[in-house]
Amino acid sequence: MDASSFAALGGPEEQAAYLRLFLADSIVRDFEHMRLTEFGGRRWVSLGQSYGGFLTLAYLSAFPQGLAACFTTGGIPHVPASAREVYEHTFPRMAAKSREFYERYPQDVERVAAIADRLADGGVTLPSGDPLTVERFQTLGADLGKKPAFERLHWLLDTAFPDGDGSLSAARSARLSDTFLAGVEEATASTPLYWPLQEFIYADGECGPVGWAAQQVRDQSPEFGVGARPLLFTGEAIFPWMFEQERALRPFRQAVQLLMGEGSWPRVYDAAQLEVNEVPLQAAVYYNDMYVDRELQLDTLSRLGNSHAWITSEYEHDGLHQSGMFSKLLRLALERGDLEGVL
Repeated sequence: MDASSFAALGGPEEQAAYLRLFLADSIVRDFEHMRLTEFGGRRWVSLGQSYGGFLTLAYLSAFPQGLAACFTTGGIPHVPASAREVYEHTFPRMAAKSREFYERYPQDVERVAAIADRLADGGVTLPSGDPLTVERFQTLGADLGKKPAFERLHWLLDTAFPDGDGSLSAARSARLSDTFLAGVEEATASTPLYWPLQEFIYADGECGPVGWAAQQVRDQSPEFGVGARPLLFTGEAIFPWMFEQERALRPFRQAVQLLMGEGSWPRVYDAAQLEVNEVPLQAAVYYNDMYVDRELQLDTLSRLGNSHAWITSEYEHDGLHQSGMFSKLLRLALERGDLEGVL
């Protein structure tokens, strides 16, 4: 899906209806259809990373008979779902991550401020032609909850000013290097359909309008202002300006705006069914998860039948990529006998 193919779908109403087909209720129905028609009806053993955990609970709500056992890593949604609640928890974590970054690289406090001052003056464009604003610069924080994001961001900032050895230039008019601009574009490039759907993964039933929840929380968080110092980075969140400034997202603007006002969504999670769930679920909950709040995960798990949480501070949100992480989850499930007759 790109701008051209999306535009070919028709007007904003048709486009919005199409976007709704990519959410959890449709995804789990597709999986269940495949299970029955392509895999002989054999039950799945599922592994859900991040949003995959949201899909896991959607599957357990709608088709528990299709699952033999489940594993999730950094991905238990809060039930009942609320986009605003999510950002009320994750914005403080993002502020803490930004401060942690500056503690590791104190020289970057002044460097980031100098870059932001230059961007505030306007006239800086990325190789694609998109404007590089302070707001977009702040979205470099989207990966700070993974490894080795701190190092990658520091290395990128080190290339910002072409003069000298990477130390900041005193002049607000200082030119930002081509290497830096290319790196920022690569790090912040939007992928359709990822960002247009971002807030709607939290929509569930009669939840009311999502209404640009991240922007609502940001508006009440002056420490994230473009003029605040030290400048804080933002996390995994969408904002209205993205659909105006970024060429790749502009075709989605009207459809996304329509969906932001939609208050009625398909029911994704069945709280009553989850409470009596019998399918064993082993969850890895990252203590300092920047994306999926620990306390919200544990609250859901406390009301999810036959679920087991392993809380760890050893890993970040992408811990599944680290050696030995899944082996630990598998061992816990095997020791309880959750996989008897399955493996």
